[in-house]
Order: sequence, then C-alpha cells, then structure tokens
Amino acid sequence: MIKLKTGFGALVALYAVACSAQAEEALIGYISPIAAQPGQQLINGAIEAASKEKGWQYRVLDANLSADKQVSHVDTLLNLGAKAIGSWSLDANAVAGAYQRANEQGVPVIGVNSVGQGVTNTVWWEVNTCNPGGPYERQAKWIAEKVPNAKVIVFGGPPVASIMMNAKCFTEAAKAAGLEVIDRVDNTKDSTANAATLASDELIRFPDVQAFWAYNDSSALGISASVIAAGKSVYSGSNTDGVMVFGINGDADAIAAVREGRLTGTWDPDASATGFAVARAMDEAMSNPTGEHKPIVVAGTFFTSENIATWVKDTKRGYSIGQFPEVK
Repeated sequence: MIKLKTGFGALVALYAVACSAQAEEALIGYISPIAAQPGQQLINGAIEAASKEKGWQYRVLDANLSADKQVSHVDTLLNLGAKAIGSWSLDANAVAGAYQRANEQGVPVIGVNSVGQGVTNTVWWEVNTCNPGGPYERQAKWIAEKVPNAKVIVFGGPPVASIMMNAKCFTEAAKAAGLEVIDRVDNTKDSTANAATLASDELIRFPDVQAFWAYNDSSALGISASVIAAGKSVYSGSNTDGVMVFGINGDADAIAAVREGRLTGTWDPDASATGFAVARAMDEAMSNPTGEHKPIVVAGTFFTSENIATWVKDTKRGYSIGQFPEVK
C-alpha cells in the first residue's frame, strides 16, 4: 500500500509539472488573409515549424478575404491568451481598433506586408517594398531588354493595400523603362477562372498586347490559359515570339508552368522564409515589448526559364528563425 501511494503521488506530481509547463508555453497566432492560397499555406507551415523550434503553442485563423473576420479573429486570439499575433491586414482602418486592443493587453501585432495603427512591426516581401532599384524596376528592365517598348496590360486584384501598391509600383517602373502600359484590369474575385475571363476580353480589345503582369500566380495562370486559347503562345526561353505572362508568389503550379513554357516568369517572395521572419519578429517583440524593432525584409527571386533550374522546394530550403534570406 505504501508503494502504491508513493507511486500514485509521483504520478500526480509529474502530471502537475507537465500541466504547469504546458500552461507556461506562449500561444501565438496568425490571421491569414486567405488560408487556401498556396503561399499562405507555406507561411503558416513555417510559423508552425518555428513555434516547435521555440516551444510555443500555435493557432492559425482564416479571414477568407474578410476584414470583419480579421477583427473577430484578433479578439478570439486575445481571449485564448495569445502573447503575439501575426496578421496580413486586409483593411488597415477596419482592424486598427482590434490591434489597439491587443496592444493595450501587451500583445504585439506583427504585420505581414501591412502597416497601420496598432502594428508593432512589419515583415515585408522585397517585392512589396517598391524601393529604387527594387524588384519591379529590375523586372521592367528585363522586359524592356527582351521586348523594347512592349505593350503591357497590368492585372491588379482585390482592393488590398499591398496588392494595390504592387500594381502601382510595377506600372511606374514599366513606364520608366519605356514600356507602354495600355490597360489596367483588376481580378477582384481573386480566382484563376475570373482572370481567364478578364484576359479573354483584354485579348479581344488589345490583340497586339505583348506582356501581362499579374499580382499573383493564380491570375497569371488564368491569363496564360486565355493566351493559349486565343491561338497565341507564351514567351519563354524557347519561344521569344510569344506574349509575356508574369505572376507573383512562386507557387508550385507557377514554377511548373515556367518550366513548361506556359508562364514567362514569377517572383518567388519566399513564403517559407516569411513565416520564419514573422516568428522572429514575434520573438523580438515579446522579448523587448517597449523597444523599437527594425522591419524585416525577406529577399525574393525572379524566376524565368533562364534560372528556373536553380529553384528549390520551400520545404528543402533549411530555414530557421535565425537563418533565412533577407534584405539588410
């Protein structure tokens, strides 16, 4: 009986210690603008991996392109006791109050390609920084070297600040490089099918278009399908007479399309590195709540047929909180 009591007591003690340790684990959360998007899934996976590295608990919530859901998700995470929140703001004004509530509870908010009231620090994709000599200036120069004075149609997307800024930045860079931007259309439904429909109309209106720039890969793939359906070809390393089609995100489908000549190029902003960058920004903000923290800029790569052989799958890039490509 004595041994039984001692064993039982030890088990109770061990259970109490385990519960205490679990209770002390920091909970962090990420509010994805649309969790089904491949790049967002990579960000989510990287934050989860970083959480395991740090011993944190982790929750991801899907806003599904709704700023109202982002507001409610902030409150949900606060009620769960989150110590840090990452969020790609869909509407900075709509979420400002919720972020401020988080700040008042000592919870930092790490913005992904977004700033505004209540955002403690921001993780940027290099393609979203629009600095002199940046990605879009380099891309516009690449296009101009291949097809001088090319006629370009710009495809924007939903009215999200980062998307609108990207379209504006590329448009300005294209004009500065001597390209002719002949139209701008927005894929507000954020779908490949809608992009294909819009592109079909554009090809009828502007049959002499020489390049399409799209704010994401799913739109670019829809445009590519319409270009091919119209009896045209896509510009690639082996076909320099086709229509150029560019995307952003470095999605696996887009990488395959570049390899197969169905897409001219895509910017890989490195979503996996982005997730680790968000985790690092959270760690820094939690460790030094009152300090100032420098924004983190994740380096991106422009892939075309010229360098697509160097692309490495995200899960094999070997990143950690302390090591990923960034622009200093």
